[in-house]
Amino acid sequence: MKQKEMDQVREASREEGMKTSAEIRAEAWGALGENGQYLRYVSAYLLLMMVAVVVSIPLGAVLGVGIGVSGIAPFFAPGGQPEIGLLMDPGVMLPLGAAVLVVSLLAMYPIGFIMWGQAAMAIAAMRRGLTVGHALSGWGHGWKMGWTEMVKITYLHLWSLLFVVPGLVKYCSYAMTEFIAVDHPDWSANQCITESRRLMDGHKMRYFYMLLSFIGWVVLVMFAGMLPLVGGLAQWFFMPYIESAKAAFYEELLDMDALQQ
Repeated sequence: MKQKEMDQVREASREEGMKTSAEIRAEAWGALGENGQYLRYVSAYLLLMMVAVVVSIPLGAVLGVGIGVSGIAPFFAPGGQPEIGLLMDPGVMLPLGAAVLVVSLLAMYPIGFIMWGQAAMAIAAMRRGLTVGHALSGWGHGWKMGWTEMVKITYLHLWSLLFVVPGLVKYCSYAMTEFIAVDHPDWSANQCITESRRLMDGHKMRYFYMLLSFIGWVVLVMFAGMLPLVGGLAQWFFMPYIESAKAAFYEELLDMDALQQ
């Protein structure tokens, strides 16, 4: 985005009484600084990732069984050079394909569990009620959120086939889907996506600009990632900031929507 366009977005936000990217970031940072929420967020995020890893272990086991039954294991062994004809053998590819399909379906749960936890923690932080327990709030919603993510990604992929810009526009349009799913656990995937589109109407460019305002932090984390230990720590401490900023944007959309009702 050109600097002139960024300035226009910033000026339009001020004229319409909307918060600028700097104000949203400051609000997110301020919320994290209250009552030790920042450290609780980092602790909750660490717990979320640890549990997600444990939950994902069966996926590797299922895929391993499929590889073993198919007889294609040499492909995955160091220096293994099986016959190419194996790839055309139904007795080989059917078990492997079935294992991949099962793993893909089962993966919806840990993915949904993670996405729910991230959204729940960010919303709770902005509403000043974050606890470490929010990391595990997705136990009963993993499948549903996983399905919502699959539907959302499918839509984004289809839009991306029309070139990059439509996909980017829709990415911003669907950006509030996870927050909406947490606030409305009884809604379907399409209901959450449709509501996100409605809330983001007229705010997609502003949201995109807010994400761009984090570019300096992203570069810093990338460089820090090249260092042992430091890289991982940088990511842990950056994640609460950007996720809370997204939640702050969501809260502002809700406030504006309530005023228009």
